[in-house]
Amino acid sequence: GNSLSAILEGEARLTFLNRGEDYVMTMPYAHCKGILYGTMTLELGGTVNITCQKTGYSAVLEFKLKPFLGSSDCVNQISGKLKLGKEVLATLEGHWDSEVFINEKKTDNSEVFWNPTPDIKQWRLIRHTVKFEEQEDFESEKLWQRVTRAINAKDQTEATQEKYVLEEAQRQAARDRKTKNEEWTCKLFELDPLTGEWHYKFADTRPWDPLNDMIQFEKDGVIQTKVKHRTPMVSVPKMKHKPTRQQKKVAKGYSSPEPDIQDSSGSEAQSLKPSTRRKKGIELGDIQNSIESIKQTQEEIKRNIMALRNHLVSSTPATDFLQQKDYFIIFLLILLQVIINFMFK
Repeated sequence: GNSLSAILEGEARLTFLNRGEDYVMTMPYAHCKGILYGTMTLELGGTVNITCQKTGYSAVLEFKLKPFLGSSDCVNQISGKLKLGKEVLATLEGHWDSEVFINEKKTDNSEVFWNPTPDIKQWRLIRHTVKFEEQEDFESEKLWQRVTRAINAKDQTEATQEKYVLEEAQRQAARDRKTKNEEWTCKLFELDPLTGEWHYKFADTRPWDPLNDMIQFEKDGVIQTKVKHRTPMVSVPKMKHKPTRQQKKVAKGYSSPEPDIQDSSGSEAQSLKPSTRRKKGIELGDIQNSIESIKQTQEEIKRNIMALRNHLVSSTPATDFLQQKDYFIIFLLILLQVIINFMFK
């Protein structure tokens, strides 16, 4: 009739990296009415569910369509509930394009939860598009250019024909691959065989480090992060050994994986120098403390040996077994001192 709706199936996932929390949410549908008669309007409708399995928090938001006899105040209305398990913590009321108020159940206190003021609107992300001549053949703008051109010219017949030609070419390509036993391989996404969900191959899910991370950008569909220096590796103390060739090399790259690039540190050799000096300073301090501790241990061993020697000289041995025991203790102490000197030489 006079309206149509575009339903967005599937789920979106919002991850708070610093918290390790995943919020899974559905999307509202787009509803357009007034196609044949009346004023054409576009609204959002339906129920949106937001859940976090880790914390147990959830939210239910209802996007309300304008009723037939409703006023302009009934446009873009929403209502919702915030829950912890089955307990309702707060309710939401308002308009998603203006003010939304939250009412806490325990205190019955109501305050502004969301208000897109002009200052907030200035923080919207700037849209960046790839130049048409730099796009690959299967990117949407280039692939659907003839359909888009016909729609802009308001030629519905030509748009339908171009759409059919494009889709039929894709169907034929799929039949050809099946005949040749070839499998289509996605460049940027991979299928999870357990959940049946598609995941971005080069997702960088580590928390943002403001001291090390400089900027995140996209290159050839791969999300990458420019960093100041390599992320330090945590390791246990080891015995001294000669460094291998691989340890001498300084890797270059970015924190997110890139095709044919194995190292993801994104560091330059020059940026490693300050952190290397600090690391060497810390290691020298630890070595000095260890040396002082070894010296104290050696002095204590010497005092014990002198005391035992004086005891042997001044006292008369009772039995042959007592003399053998004393010599055995002396031998162990001397052996221990030799081992310590050899290890920390």
